[in-house]
Amino acid sequence: MKNLLVANVRKKDKRYKFEKIEILVKAQIENSIEVGWKPSNIILLANFDYEFMGVKATNISLNEFCFTGSKTFAVEWLFDNKIVDGPVWAHDLDAWQNVWFDCPEFMDVGATFYSRPKFNGGSVFWRPSAIDIMKEAVRVINEKSENKEEPTLNKLFKSDKYKDRVTILNESYNVGCSGFVPRYNRSIKPIRVCHFHPYNRIAWETHTLDRNGIDEIPVTRRLENLLRRYYPKLATELQPDGKAKADNLRKIRLKKLREEQ
Repeated sequence: MKNLLVANVRKKDKRYKFEKIEILVKAQIENSIEVGWKPSNIILLANFDYEFMGVKATNISLNEFCFTGSKTFAVEWLFDNKIVDGPVWAHDLDAWQNVWFDCPEFMDVGATFYSRPKFNGGSVFWRPSAIDIMKEAVRVINEKSENKEEPTLNKLFKSDKYKDRVTILNESYNVGCSGFVPRYNRSIKPIRVCHFHPYNRIAWETHTLDRNGIDEIPVTRRLENLLRRYYPKLATELQPDGKAKADNLRKIRLKKLREEQ
């Protein structure tokens, strides 16, 4: 299995400017190596030249209108150019591998749901046999000039034509912030992939400071320490609003447990 990182920089967009993307790329590469990946199995596709910790970017032209879908275009490029002959894990730069995991069992595509039956495009496993699904996704995104990939991936993954080739993976491979509690509760522990922006205060509090009052911290101490090195201003305790929310949610859960007894 290959670990695919995609960095698509757009100078006029604050979210996708080089300075911000570079920190994510460095943190992702170091985290991947720290958790057990060999540099040779980490693929970095970017629209700029770059190298870090033995991982050298392949500079390719990525799409200019669907930045969240850059992974889709990148995987198509890998398969078209026969760069890989096995499974690829394509994930967002803010989807952090929390612990080592071997390639999960899946058919042609493996993806997780949000808290409801909607596929999340932020952490998807692909086999070369899915090249036709990938090409159809790229075709639709291009044809409609979509600015997000998930609506297209959802339609394709759930369609009669492709649904039997898509494996719904356990949420552990992509626990994000939306619907965090049900996704966490349904996940195999320890969480394999924690999906959040470190520089987003609420996201950080959710994953590392128990903002939801579940009395569990999904992020490993190893990953937390790594992210603190790259983002030294990260909070060490909940802000007043986060603490109030956590306390209130604990009370609600305790009341529900008492009512069920």
